[in-house]
Amino acid sequence: MKFSEMPYERPDYERVNERFASLLTRFKAAESLDECLDVYREYDEYSQNIESAFTIAMIRNSLNTADEFFEAEKAYIDETMPKLAEVMQEFTKALLTSPYRNDLEARWGSLMFDNAELTLKTFKPAIIEDLQKENKLVTEYDKLIASAQIDYDGKKLTLAQMRPYYERPDRAEREAAMRSAAAWYMGNSERLDSLYGELVKIRTGIAGKLGYENFVELGYYRMRRNGYDREAVAKFRDAVAKHIVPLASRLKAEQARRIGVDSIRVYDDAFTFPDGTPKPTGTPEEIFAHGKKMYHELSGETAEFIDFMLKNGLFDVLSRPGKAAGGYCATIPAYKSPFIFANFNGTSGDIDVLTHEAGHAFASHVGRD
Repeated sequence: MKFSEMPYERPDYERVNERFASLLTRFKAAESLDECLDVYREYDEYSQNIESAFTIAMIRNSLNTADEFFEAEKAYIDETMPKLAEVMQEFTKALLTSPYRNDLEARWGSLMFDNAELTLKTFKPAIIEDLQKENKLVTEYDKLIASAQIDYDGKKLTLAQMRPYYERPDRAEREAAMRSAAAWYMGNSERLDSLYGELVKIRTGIAGKLGYENFVELGYYRMRRNGYDREAVAKFRDAVAKHIVPLASRLKAEQARRIGVDSIRVYDDAFTFPDGTPKPTGTPEEIFAHGKKMYHELSGETAEFIDFMLKNGLFDVLSRPGKAAGGYCATIPAYKSPFIFANFNGTSGDIDVLTHEAGHAFASHVGRD
């Protein structure tokens, strides 16, 4: 099904919560492995339907943060998801303590249960209001960034639409473009600083209520870092400082000599060669046509993937006013569909983002059954 045709209906909190509670009661009362499996499959399917509705609303909100309907739906989701987390957490506990856990683990593998253990570390009912506030702050930040309108080059441009000017051959033009974008940030610095401060405070408070010294450990659990911890990352960080930073410094020095400047300034960073930074050529339609050809030449699986994505309108990658910043790959489980979001302006960095997110989407697509 095309993304534009996917229906959306707001999940009613009371009805959803009641259904989850009913499924939880049945799961706990299961008297056989088969009954346990049947209830869990029912729970999983229902959860995926709710997740899909929320995901569709959040995608449509990010596509146009000025859309009043989906702005209201996003606010509803920000309030509702933390409340639903309570009964879903109880289901996670029931799964981990099920008398059939060994049988379930033999069927599904241990990763599901490892992640469930991490999930338990991220929530208590005492933080519901804090999670709602956190969601609201993040949504406000996204909307603020998306609202940027910068007067430059005789146009009104978003922050994403300013990026191609950072690759212009004329250094003065690159500097002017970046200063124009910076002026927008400075003009909104009071609210940006306030949002940052409020998020630090609320997240530190959440971590404290969950028994952690600060947000760092909780952050790892939220991201389901089940294969490494902060100590491993600290070693990696030290290795980056020792080996990668000196290399990067040499490369930047070479770039400075190559483009004829004494040292690399922030407005030089994206300009890599005297004759211009490499960038995609052709219209977006031509670029997608080349991408389709590449995926068809790679394998039958990748050909099926790209055809599915293009046929169903599961890319939205061109910059426009009101669109949220950044890029992501979302999954809509009810339709077994990934969705790729980006802000494409024809820079080399855009291709990097698209390639990265397409990798996530392909992994999601091949595992959809």
